[in-house]
Amino acid sequence: MKTYFLPYPISTNRYWRTFRNRTIASKEAMEYRRKVAELVGVMPVNDPVSLSIELHPRLTKNGKASKTCLDLDNCLKVTLDALQGCLYGNDNQVKKIALQYGEPVLNGGLTVCCEVMQ
Repeated sequence: MKTYFLPYPISTNRYWRTFRNRTIASKEAMEYRRKVAELVGVMPVNDPVSLSIELHPRLTKNGKASKTCLDLDNCLKVTLDALQGCLYGNDNQVKKIALQYGEPVLNGGLTVCCEVMQ
């Protein structure tokens, strides 16, 4: 099992852009993917995987979780897309997902644990 701490994901509302009747990933989405690949590396497996993901809200100046936090389902699609090509070749290899909120941290983030299934 491998564990990674990733930056706070962008919203799906900012992830996709429509350009000339085509939906494409935004520049912000491509930058997020680049950061994730830099932190995780590019070593995809061909086997099914199980993911455990914790979304850490941003910590406010008074030491509490920010009231502005992504919904878990919003975070999930962005995370799965960003990890594609890094941990697994295609997100259809993800056969099990555990998703929850974690403790708030400075700037927010994601803890992702990936386990290759047998």
